[in-house]
Amino acid sequence: MIIIRCLVFAPFILFALLSFHGASPIAKAQDIAPAVIAIVEIEVIMRDASAARSVQEQVEARRSQYQAEISAEEARLRELEQELARQRSVLSPDAYTKRRQEFEGDVAAVQRIVVDRRRELEQAYAGGVRQLQLEISNIITEIAAERGITLVVPEAQTLFVDKSLRISREVLQRLNERLPDLTLQFGLN
Repeated sequence: MIIIRCLVFAPFILFALLSFHGASPIAKAQDIAPAVIAIVEIEVIMRDASAARSVQEQVEARRSQYQAEISAEEARLRELEQELARQRSVLSPDAYTKRRQEFEGDVAAVQRIVVDRRRELEQAYAGGVRQLQLEISNIITEIAAERGITLVVPEAQTLFVDKSLRISREVLQRLNERLPDLTLQFGLN
């Protein structure tokens, strides 16, 4: 019976002890140093950085190269299809079926090449963006340490920002100095 009474009153006793222990949450919050805030425009930095432009140019150059290769393959396939259509009346049904299957195999191979090239471009671009983001993060961390900044917020997450809080120009300047160019690695990983 005594154990049951202790279990019934235990939550009340625990609450009372915690309520009177130490300062109130409001008093503790007042002891925390005020936040030093900075705002960074990641989208602007990713657009204006020389390394970001280099990434875009490399991807576009490679995309143009691949498009030329694929266009040549498509022209070759159109010729094969036209030749197959012309020979349909001349070839036996078995020979025509065999050639048609070979042609469809060629089409499938070109489609696989297109998918592989697209994946290669996407992976190279994503790798470049990851490198840029990592360097931007490192630069923001350095600036925050230098200035005693305790909170960095992306500009997209704000409604109003005093211009004195922005560090984007400094981040961009340091990024361009450290990473003026970025060479992408093409090839499937």
